[in-house]
Amino acid sequence: MENQQNNSESNILQGGAYIRKATRGFGQIGKFWKHYDDLADRTDKEMSKKLNGNLDVLLIFAGLFSAVNTTFISLTMPNLSPDPSAETNALLRLIASRDSINGTIPQTNISADFSPQPAAIAANCLLYVSLCCSLLAAVGAMLGKEWLQSLDRTGQRGSLEEQGRIRQQKFSGVQQWHLEGTIVFLPNLLLLSVMFFFAGLSLFLIPINNVVAGTVIAFFALGATLAGATIVVGAISSSCPYQSAPSRALRGTLRDHTTVHTEQQRKALED
Repeated sequence: MENQQNNSESNILQGGAYIRKATRGFGQIGKFWKHYDDLADRTDKEMSKKLNGNLDVLLIFAGLFSAVNTTFISLTMPNLSPDPSAETNALLRLIASRDSINGTIPQTNISADFSPQPAAIAANCLLYVSLCCSLLAAVGAMLGKEWLQSLDRTGQRGSLEEQGRIRQQKFSGVQQWHLEGTIVFLPNLLLLSVMFFFAGLSLFLIPINNVVAGTVIAFFALGATLAGATIVVGAISSSCPYQSAPSRALRGTLRDHTTVHTEQQRKALED
């Protein structure tokens, strides 16, 4: 009986089909639903606490980073339009160079066609993409907190069996629609945002000063290398503490590739 109860505890949250099977391990259905309610409540609270904590950090970082990004965009945007002061200075130089004898001003077109530099266009595109990624991450975090709030069972009415069945439907939906994976993916948008930001900042600084641009590029390359190394190490070793959504995704891809390759080798040997 004890082993049967332990098996029920380990599988009780796997799906609605198991509920009917699990009830056989308990003397009374009411006792089963009480046990299910306790286990489900503990599981839901742990999941909500972990995901809500990640979303809180994500919202703070996304807000601060968006403010920094907007500041740099305000510095790079003037490069995409003509500078009004340039035309004023050209007009003043033209007046200063007038004929001192006749007092006439030579016919000159001071409003030449303006064309922004390709580097300025590329830098602004990257900075705007970075801002969009950070804002999308913030919006996703707000929606994620609402999604988790919809799973809260506080104030739920009805018998334990009714509450348990409603909760199991929600939990099955969480698994079917990959809610946890979607929320865990949101920090990747911020990683992309940071990468686009540094790329745009580098393009903006190159025409201004090569030394400053080289310093930014060097530190960006160092940070990208360290981040990539932690992702690869986390994907290779499941015991590595540097686990993240990219490392788990890479591990799954490597596992699938290895499985397919092994299956192909097995079929080749059989043939």
